[in-house]
Amino acid sequence: MKVLLPTNSTHTISILPRIYPVGALSLKIVKEGVNTSETSIPTYSIANGVMSLNFGLVGSEGQKFTIKLTEGTTVVYRCKLFFTSQTPENYKQTNNLYTYA
Repeated sequence: MKVLLPTNSTHTISILPRIYPVGALSLKIVKEGVNTSETSIPTYSIANGVMSLNFGLVGSEGQKFTIKLTEGTTVVYRCKLFFTSQTPENYKQTNNLYTYA
């Protein structure tokens, strides 16, 4: 799972792909819960075996998405995305939901 900031509309994630692509990629993004999807063409670069993937996506706090990155019909990478303004190390699912007195 990759964590994204809801304040950004463009995102860069670092991934280890199943295969290293040589051509254009397609990114299918599915919003969980409502099952709506969109497809975009991301940009990418590869350095030292790690692929940096750049794409645009607008989301709000707590939203979850599933992505599938393909080159033609070959799946390059799959993962889930989660939008939160909390840092991943300090993430709590119940943050600001409960108050203890």
